[in-house]
Amino acid sequence: MANPNQDVLRQDTVRKEGGSLSKEKRSNNIDLRGKVELPLSEAFRIGVEQIRRRLGRSILMIAAVTLSTAFMVYFLVSSLIFENYGRQAGVTVETYQLWLVVISFLVGMIGLTNSTLMAVYERYREIGTMKFLGALDQHILKLFMIESTIIGLAGGIFGFIGGCMAAAAAVSIQVGVNAVLTVPLLSFLSYMVSSVGLAVALSIVATMYPAYKAARLRPVEALAYEL
Repeated sequence: MANPNQDVLRQDTVRKEGGSLSKEKRSNNIDLRGKVELPLSEAFRIGVEQIRRRLGRSILMIAAVTLSTAFMVYFLVSSLIFENYGRQAGVTVETYQLWLVVISFLVGMIGLTNSTLMAVYERYREIGTMKFLGALDQHILKLFMIESTIIGLAGGIFGFIGGCMAAAAAVSIQVGVNAVLTVPLLSFLSYMVSSVGLAVALSIVATMYPAYKAARLRPVEALAYEL
């Protein structure tokens, strides 16, 4: 006849072993998820490829960043040139001009957000396929952030060049080319770094919500979506 105490001990042992196995299984799953990685170089390559595949929309997004940056650089560089040339009265950056710069950046951010949202909708199936193949939310976020950084860099550089050329041309017409030559090269470089950095920040901020929306997509819903 079986001992009831032995049966209880046997059940406790099985329960403990089952619990330890489930814990081990969960830890193995966590380890496997941690091994799914997307190297930065590969993410950069994919980002560049996505920009090339959607070149028309990418050009529009770069143009939005370029215009916003060029508008700001025009006022700031014009003020810098006149300040160094000794003609500050009536030519420095005024409050309403600064507000125009802020408004231009807000408009550019709205345009970028809208364009990125449309890009997310167009890539629903692609994002769903990537998630089925093992891509994590952080990988989707990384891809969109890299794309926005590339667009911000391109727009910032083009915008700085365009704004400087417009400011130099406007000042040269008013007081002559010599006024432009009075500005130290280091001042131009500092303006370039700040302008490009601000353009990249604008592009990243405008992409945050669409990127989060793309990262949170469920694979089944993404694959079933029709644009």
